[in-house]
Amino acid sequence: MLPSMMPLATVALLFAFLLSNFLTPLMRRVAVRYGFIDKPDGQRKIQSNAVALGGGLVLIAITPLVVVLMSFAVGEEIWSTLRESKNGLNPAWGILGLTIAIGILAVVGVIDDARGMRGSYKLFWQFVAVMFVAFTGLSVPAVIFMGVRIPLGPIGNIVSVCWLLAAINSFNLIDGIDGLAGSVGVVFAITFGTMAIVFGQLFDAIMAFALAGALLGFLRFNYSPAVIYLGDTGSMFIGLMLGAIALRCSMKEAATVAFSAPLAIWSIPILDSLAAIIRRKLTGKSIYATDRGHLHHVLLTKGLGTGQTVAMIAGLCAITCLAAVSSIILENDWIGPLVVFALISLLVFTRMFGYSEFVLVSAKMLGLGRLIKRGKTPSTEGHQTTLALQGERQWEELWGALIESAERFHLVKMRLNISLPRLHEEFYAAWQRPGKHPRESVWTTDIPLIVKNMPVGRLQVAGLQNEASASSEMSQFIDFVESLEVQLATIIAEEFARQGKSLPGSAAVELTSTTPEHDEVDSVAVTENECR
Repeated sequence: MLPSMMPLATVALLFAFLLSNFLTPLMRRVAVRYGFIDKPDGQRKIQSNAVALGGGLVLIAITPLVVVLMSFAVGEEIWSTLRESKNGLNPAWGILGLTIAIGILAVVGVIDDARGMRGSYKLFWQFVAVMFVAFTGLSVPAVIFMGVRIPLGPIGNIVSVCWLLAAINSFNLIDGIDGLAGSVGVVFAITFGTMAIVFGQLFDAIMAFALAGALLGFLRFNYSPAVIYLGDTGSMFIGLMLGAIALRCSMKEAATVAFSAPLAIWSIPILDSLAAIIRRKLTGKSIYATDRGHLHHVLLTKGLGTGQTVAMIAGLCAITCLAAVSSIILENDWIGPLVVFALISLLVFTRMFGYSEFVLVSAKMLGLGRLIKRGKTPSTEGHQTTLALQGERQWEELWGALIESAERFHLVKMRLNISLPRLHEEFYAAWQRPGKHPRESVWTTDIPLIVKNMPVGRLQVAGLQNEASASSEMSQFIDFVESLEVQLATIIAEEFARQGKSLPGSAAVELTSTTPEHDEVDSVAVTENECR
C-alpha cells in the first residue's frame, strides 16, 4: 500500500496547489468588488492598507473538491481503506458530520469577517459544529498517553469536542501576520499526511495533502505583503480539518487515540493559546480580549521581520512535528514530549516567549509577596507587582503616582492595564493593601483610559469608605485620574514621536476594485485576526 499511496497523495497536493493558484486571484477580485475587505482601524488591525478577505472560502472550495475527485479517480481502493481502518469509523456518517461542521464554520466565519461577532457567540457555533464531528464517529472512548491506556467511557465525546475546539481556536489565534497560519498549516498537514501514509490510511492522507497543496498555492498571495487574508473563515477551517485528521490518524485498535503525537505536533500553537488565556485572565481582562502578546508579536518586537518571524515559528513547529513522527517510527513515546519540554523551556527561560506568563502564574500560586516589592512608606504599604508585558517604556512613574494616592483616597486595591498596539507597548500593574476589609464598606470603579478617542487602557480601583460618602470619594478620585490622563497623553505623544509614528486620526486607506495587483501593492504591517 505504501508505494502506491505516496504518488496519490502527491497528485492530490499538486492538483490542489494549481487550483489554489488559479482561484485565489479570482476570489480576491470578487472580494474587492463587493467590499469584502479587512480595513485598518488603528487599534487591532494596523496593516497599512485594506486587504481583501475570502482566502478561507478558496480553501473550503478546493480541499473537499480535490478529495472527492481523487476518490472517484482511485475508486474502490480509497473506500476499502476506510472500511478496513482500525478505528471502525462509518465513512458515510463521518464525512457527513465533517461536511456539516465545515458548512457551519464557513457561515460563522463569513459573518465574523464581514460584520464582526462576539467571541462567546463564535465559540457557541464552533461548539455546535464540532458536536456534529464528534457524534458521527470521531468519539474517543480511550486514549494512550506515554504508553498508558486510559479508558474514557462516556466522556470520550467531550474529549473529542475539547480537542477540536482547541485546534480551531489555536489557528484562529496564530493568524496574526501575513503567511503565518498558512505556513504552520502546511507543516501540520504534511506531517499528518505522512502519519496517515505510515498507518495505511489513504483517505486521510489525501485530505491532508490536498489541504497542504491548497495552502501552498494560497501562500503565494498571502505572504508579506499579503493581498488577501484567510480571515476567520480560513483559520477555523484549517484548525477543524487538521484537528479531525489528527484524531483519525492517531486512532488505534478499539478506537483508542494515541495522543502523544498530536499533542507534540500542536505544542507551539497550544503554548501560544494557553499563554494568551493566562495573560488575559491574570491581568483582569476578558479571555476574548485582543492583545499583542502572542508569539509572533513578541518576535516582531525583538527586531525580526515578518518573513523571519513566520520562518522561525514554522521552524519551531517543524521541530515538534519531526519529533512526533520520529516517536512513531521509532516506537518511542518519550521522544516527542522530551523535545517539546526542552523547546518550551528554552523559550521561557531565555525570555524569548512565555516568561511574563510564567511570572504571573508564579505570583498567583506563590502569593504576591514572593515576587514583588513592598511600598516604601506605611501609607502605601501593600503588595504590588509591575510587569512590562511588551515594550520598553517606563510606566512606573505613572503607576507610582497612583500608589501615592492610595492613602489620600483610602484605596485598598488597584489594577492598571496600559495597551498600545501601534507602539508595541503593554504594561500591567496591581496593588493591594494587606488585611481584610468589610465588603459593605468598599466602593469600586472601573475607568477606561482614553487619549484622543483612542482606548489606551483601564484602571480598576477599590476604596474603603471613610467619613465622606462613597460617591464623594469616587468623584474626588476620578478628578485625580483626569489629571493623570493629561500626563498619560503626554507620554503617549512622546512615544509616538520617538518611534516616528503619528497619532491615529487620519482616514484609513480603502481598497477598491482599481487597487493594483499583487506586485504593486504597498507593504502590509501586521493584522491580528483572532477570537474576540
